[in-house]
Amino acid sequence: MSDGHTGGLEHLEIEAPADAFDEPALSRIARYVATANRVTQAFWGDDSHDTTVDEIVASLRHPDDEIVRRFLAVEDGRDVGRSIAAINREEGASVAYLSAWVVPEERGRGLGRAIAEHIERIAIELGATSLQAWIDHRAPVEGDAAIAPASGHGAVAADAAARLAVSMGYALEQVDRISVLDVAAVRATLERDRADALQHAGDAYDVRSWPGRTPPEFADGMAALHARMVTDAPSAGLDVDDESWDAARLARMEEELEEAGQSILQAIAVHRESGGVVAFTVLVLPAPGRPAFQEDTLVHADHRGHRLGMLVKTENLLQLGRLHPDRARVITWNAEENRPMLAVNEALGFVPIGAEGGWQKRLGRAEATATADTMEA
Repeated sequence: MSDGHTGGLEHLEIEAPADAFDEPALSRIARYVATANRVTQAFWGDDSHDTTVDEIVASLRHPDDEIVRRFLAVEDGRDVGRSIAAINREEGASVAYLSAWVVPEERGRGLGRAIAEHIERIAIELGATSLQAWIDHRAPVEGDAAIAPASGHGAVAADAAARLAVSMGYALEQVDRISVLDVAAVRATLERDRADALQHAGDAYDVRSWPGRTPPEFADGMAALHARMVTDAPSAGLDVDDESWDAARLARMEEELEEAGQSILQAIAVHRESGGVVAFTVLVLPAPGRPAFQEDTLVHADHRGHRLGMLVKTENLLQLGRLHPDRARVITWNAEENRPMLAVNEALGFVPIGAEGGWQKRLGRAEATATADTMEA
């Protein structure tokens, strides 16, 4: 394994185990997972956002579409934090997604900055010129110091993480609303909402749903919609790299989720005349007892205005109730400027529980080169 260190702080890289008996690699992954979960449990107050060893191992074994480097931060034998840098493998990709966490009891000593500076260097080494970090915050309440993005949509509390991001040259570009749905409380209204959406869509569309991997007849259409997520979904002032999707990439993503021990529920709307998939939504279910996560939802731009977003979401939530009645909650993220999708979620009964800030720092070519040269010196 390749390890690095700066002063008394070590950055131990997380790498894929060679096999099921690679105890050193698996032990390090377990420590990384435990460290990450200490952070999310402190923020959320429960295990709803926990990571598992299986999830990390599955990701490490599927490096086809993006480069991801993970590190466990250790100081004097204590696991004090973890970091991630990820960038697409597409030719010309320039946007890296960074994360730097410190366990609660070790904060206030400059470790967050040290870990963040280390992972920035890794991202620049990977060729990034735009650094982005998505950070969980409280939504500000009256009297709070708050930071709003340039777009003017939403705001986050000016907490320690926000202050660190600003001090390191990051600008808040977008705010996602984090919302939760009490599935049992809305179960009685889902059939009605689905029927209303289906009536509004009329005879032009069919709705389909299934658990697990995408059926072959829908794979190309689903891949095309996934590719549109980066161009059609609101991105405010964030830089975005294009992504190439085909049926093979879709299959790799679904295989990784299954290897991670996560169940998939999907629903689509099909345009009858063309036979094309024009809307989709995906629910991902981690270990039993934890909430389901509402992942990507998209309606093709040419087919908006027909309540297809409501149609596929209600269809999938009904499927969730049939197949996984133990799942009490669904958690989702939506850009604050994405009023059409927020309106759907609000009508379904989702309520806000937090905010996620999309922070960005752009590096000039000369700055990135100078940083890389410093690393090599």
